[in-house]
Amino acid sequence: MQTILPILHETLLSYDIKTRKVLAINEEAYTSLSNYLSKEDITKTAQPNLIVGESGCGKTFLMKRLYACVKENMGDILYPVVIEGKSLFSNDDIWSQCALYLNIEGGNDCFEAILKWQETNSKRVVLFVDNIQYYFERTDNTEQYGLRGKLNRGGAPIIIASSEMVLPAFTQYDAAFFDGFKINYLKPLPVSAVEEITKSEYDINRLEKIMAYMPKTIRSMFIAIGILEKSNDSAKDLAFLSDYFFSHYQAKYETTNIQTQRILSALSQTDSGLTLPEIREITGQDNGKISPYLKLMADQKLIDKEAKTPRGGIYYIIDPLFKLWLRHNTVPTLRIKD
Repeated sequence: MQTILPILHETLLSYDIKTRKVLAINEEAYTSLSNYLSKEDITKTAQPNLIVGESGCGKTFLMKRLYACVKENMGDILYPVVIEGKSLFSNDDIWSQCALYLNIEGGNDCFEAILKWQETNSKRVVLFVDNIQYYFERTDNTEQYGLRGKLNRGGAPIIIASSEMVLPAFTQYDAAFFDGFKINYLKPLPVSAVEEITKSEYDINRLEKIMAYMPKTIRSMFIAIGILEKSNDSAKDLAFLSDYFFSHYQAKYETTNIQTQRILSALSQTDSGLTLPEIREITGQDNGKISPYLKLMADQKLIDKEAKTPRGGIYYIIDPLFKLWLRHNTVPTLRIKD
């Protein structure tokens, strides 16, 4: 029976800030943003900051650290508020959620109520907005101009936001937030940095082997560390990794048809990929039944082909973690030895 373990991920919840020890991740961005906040005049206009990076690279973890820094070290002049971008559909949502967080009655004008709260408490609100791309994808330029107008007022709340990518709303000349955000880019995490971060507490060779199947991100690092803490046998590490993602890949596998499953099973057993004749031999299917499915799988980004000739090539599964899951959870017609 499969053991289904939870997938570790970060969510920006104020009550969850200290659930994990602080690691020195994305230290350059953290230092830059914390210094910026510490020097900010609470009465002047502040430039919003945007943290950009692929899923799992540590955007939310970075904002957790900044939230804790503001709460613990700058509480005399700043007050942190967290908002999830998925819940935003308009400007009113931003200000009403902020007012709710501050436990104030905003009525029909939450923004003015927030300014009044700041004046009464001699503090400036710092809005940490995770996944702000949802707001920009759901609102038009007019709505966004309204937001920028309020943020341009002296003493208005400061925004520190995250997004997986730089949207046209930040780069188009006629966009409300053209040149409106100072952008901080986060890079994928190199394995060498993982060794430094973990202070050699774990077997780096085992850690590197596990992370080879995942993107080099903060999330991946925590998953790999979690496996090493549970597993006392290196031979079981990849089985644990497969289990972490069992539900996700099971659902993905079950959405494919039988012929696709047959081909995936064959491709999962080799590290070097298979040619069309090899796939035909293993699956027992002729070219006419295989080729259309190979094209469909390529269009779905399940597989790719490394072509050696216009008519030949090596087919392989794109996602190494899906390939690992298939190896652990499907029975091939014939196991291929590389």
